[in-house]
This record gives sequence, C-alpha cells and structure tokens, in this order.
Amino acid sequence: MDDGIGTLIWIAVVIVTVIAVVYVITLIAAAIAMAAAAGGSLWGGGRAIFNYGKSIKENLIDSNRAAAA
Repeated sequence: MDDGIGTLIWIAVVIVTVIAVVYVITLIAAAIAMAAAAGGSLWGGGRAIFNYGKSIKENLIDSNRAAAA
C-alpha cells in the first residue's frame, strides 16, 4: 500500500515540477518580449522624432531660404 501512495506522490511532484519549470520559462520569455517591445518603441519613437525634425528643417527652413535668395 505504501508503494501506491509513494508512487502517486512522486508523480504529483514530477507534474508540479514540470508545471513550475514551464511557468518560469514563460515568465522569462514574457520579460524578454516586453524588453524588446520597449526597446523597439523607444527606437521607433526616437527615429520618428528625428525624422519629424528633419522634415521641418527641409520643408520650412531650407525652402524659405531658397525662396528668399
């Protein structure tokens, strides 16, 4: 009788361990994905601001300088 209960306990321990490992791997993957998303947002936002400033320079400053000359 002890063998049956001992086996069930070990099966439960193995299942819980597998679930815990999968959970931790999922959390790590989610953290990496969030870091990549934040980095991409910062990079993309920075490039958008840079391009916006460049567009203003080309459209307002350079075009007005050419018309005044």
